[in-house]
Amino acid sequence: MTKRLIDRLLENTGDMALKRRARRIIEELDPKDGDRILDVGCGDGFYLHLLSNLGLDLDLTGCDFDPNALKSAKKNLKGKKVKLIQADLMKKLPFKDKSFDKIVMSEVAEHLPDDVKGLKEVYRVLKPSGVLCLSVPNANYPFFWDPVNWVLEHLFGTHIKTGFWAGIWNQHIRLYTPLQIKKVVKKAGFKVEKIESLTQWCLPFNHYLINLGAILLAQDKVSQGTKNQVSKFSKQTKKKKGFIKLFFGVSGLVDKLNNKVSLNNPGVGIFLKALK
Repeated sequence: MTKRLIDRLLENTGDMALKRRARRIIEELDPKDGDRILDVGCGDGFYLHLLSNLGLDLDLTGCDFDPNALKSAKKNLKGKKVKLIQADLMKKLPFKDKSFDKIVMSEVAEHLPDDVKGLKEVYRVLKPSGVLCLSVPNANYPFFWDPVNWVLEHLFGTHIKTGFWAGIWNQHIRLYTPLQIKKVVKKAGFKVEKIESLTQWCLPFNHYLINLGAILLAQDKVSQGTKNQVSKFSKQTKKKKGFIKLFFGVSGLVDKLNNKVSLNNPGVGIFLKALK
């Protein structure tokens, strides 16, 4: 697995926060031939897509509570040897103890009514010395990522919970500080090996630009060629044009500032690597 291959697979990912955390998760997961890997809360299947295109012999499984998410994942992973299963992390995953070598749990814990309970179930199905790569939204997020909620939280102690303006809080029960998620993971039995704050620098109103782009792309008026240029699942290698080229170019320049961000600085997300 090379850095160049990961970069190519992430070339069409316009969300700089997703791009950065996906890179860290794949790098630190360090998949090898024969690994059994589970993506807990796999959503639309993006991490399974990345893993399935590394040229490795991997046994991949994704599970999610939401049947609509699994429907999207099935479409996005068409032709791939990936098992997709509906499961509830708040009950019991349909896997035996010590079933997986490595587990991805990205942007999931913040949705769980009981995050420690959910992580204990993840711990159960992970093999001894197995690797967990996890990410959660950072409570200390940068102002420009979600200025509406930043102002509401800092001045009025509240936030918008759902809808377009919910931003980083959309459908989330909680956000985390690095110390908070570290305590939760350790309480579930894991040994924390690495923890990082990701994506301090972003475009102004970055979160809303991403939401707006998703809404526009869902319209029938947008050509399939345009959709392919910005789809994170697309393998299109043609050069981007016009506004798309400008957006990706500026985002890439801004994201380079994130190469040196300390744990105590603001960040859109937190990445954590733990061992059983």
